Amino acid sequence: MTNKVLKEDKVQIYEIGYLLIPSIPEEKVTSEVAVLKGILSKKGAEFIADEAPELRTLAYSMTKKIGASNNKFEQAYFGWFKFELSTKETESVKKAFDENPHMLRMLFITTVKEGTYLGKKSLSASLSKVEETITEPVSSKTEEVADTVSDIPAAPISVEEIDKSIDEMVKEA
Repeated sequence: MTNKVLKEDKVQIYEIGYLLIPSIPEEKVTSEVAVLKGILSKKGAEFIADEAPELRTLAYSMTKKIGASNNKFEQAYFGWFKFELSTKETESVKKAFDENPHMLRMLFITTVKEGTYLGKKSLSASLSKVEETITEPVSSKTEEVADTVSDIPAAPISVEEIDKSIDEMVKEA
């Protein structure tokens, strides 16, 4: 009995991916997200990251009963939240999300704090970062690079070594 009580009081990292029905007017999607965030906030969730919903075409049609009729949807607004929450609050959060009339489907998972996907980066932001790092014309650097490369002895390199080298460069970026 004691272990169950301790487990229920534990705080964990969760992520909810959700699909909202596409019949919500685009200008009201933000207020619908505020309702969902309000549910989490009332339960004591501390937000780590989120992505605003975006209208997407679904891989397959989904059916939701609205009133007395079944409605099929080919599109939905997809968004997600990542947050910390007490484990004893998870069932009430799931129930509140499920009872939301605009919710088509949701997935509630346990995850880790690290490795948060922060959405798509804009191309213009990436390009401006590259432009900031270029301080000299490329032609003035060509001779320096050619001299440096000619000093390196050629040796066979395995695919594993190349992959490791690329991973190290990506970590540095």
